[in-house]
Amino acid sequence: MVVDVKQKWIPFGKELRRVRGEKGFTLAEVGEHLGVSGPQIGNFERATRTPNREQVDKLDGFYKTGSELRKFWDDTRRQGRVPDEFRSALAMERKSTQVREYQSILFPGLIQTPDYARTLIQARLPKAPEEEVEELVAARMGRLDELVQRGATLWIVVDEVVIRRPIGSVKILSAQLDRVTALVQSGTIRLQVLPLENHPGLCAPYRVVALDDGRNALFLENARGGEIVDKVDMVAEMSMLFSAMQAEALTTRGTLELIQAVKGQIA
Repeated sequence: MVVDVKQKWIPFGKELRRVRGEKGFTLAEVGEHLGVSGPQIGNFERATRTPNREQVDKLDGFYKTGSELRKFWDDTRRQGRVPDEFRSALAMERKSTQVREYQSILFPGLIQTPDYARTLIQARLPKAPEEEVEELVAARMGRLDELVQRGATLWIVVDEVVIRRPIGSVKILSAQLDRVTALVQSGTIRLQVLPLENHPGLCAPYRVVALDDGRNALFLENARGGEIVDKVDMVAEMSMLFSAMQAEALTTRGTLELIQAVKGQIA
């Protein structure tokens, strides 16, 4: 018999299996709580069947995961418009108490303006209909608020080229610089610029995330999305590199002064 695996639900199914294993429940125990069979729970985890909203809410309550599974389910239900690779990063982000992110190319999605994000999404998905693009922009815009509401801290280091590279237009870059300035001045984020002439380690963008269960994880970006790594030695290595970049970067005050200087140059 050929099993119909629902590809876009695979990441959600893996998350269900991970949480169940973490909590120590059997398939039968979870099924009894939901009023279905153990094999049915297995189908959810293998993505051959999809749970409904009521079942996902019951799972959140049973596993004591707040509304994390419901949010993941909502993201997935929107026809898979968030890439699978990124979907896992979002799940990790929602469990974070601290995010340390290094970006060598662009401002991180968490702090982008709608126009900055829209330009990047349209470049990546040139054939996407406007509705899909706007859905992705809206999803990106809501992420920072969720982190702030949960009390998570966000520390970002970007290469100097990031604050100088126009995305779409100089006007869009100027508005983006205004946004990050406001976020820094309000204490919402901490941002440092790494000068072009002083770089301890050129590498691809990445983030080190402190999770709410005390663990640390690493998200390494690549052209297709990225991968999550939880190996202790690799997480420690990239954490140390981030600290080295912080030490070489401009102070918060120096960063804001440079941003204002760049705005003056592009005005």
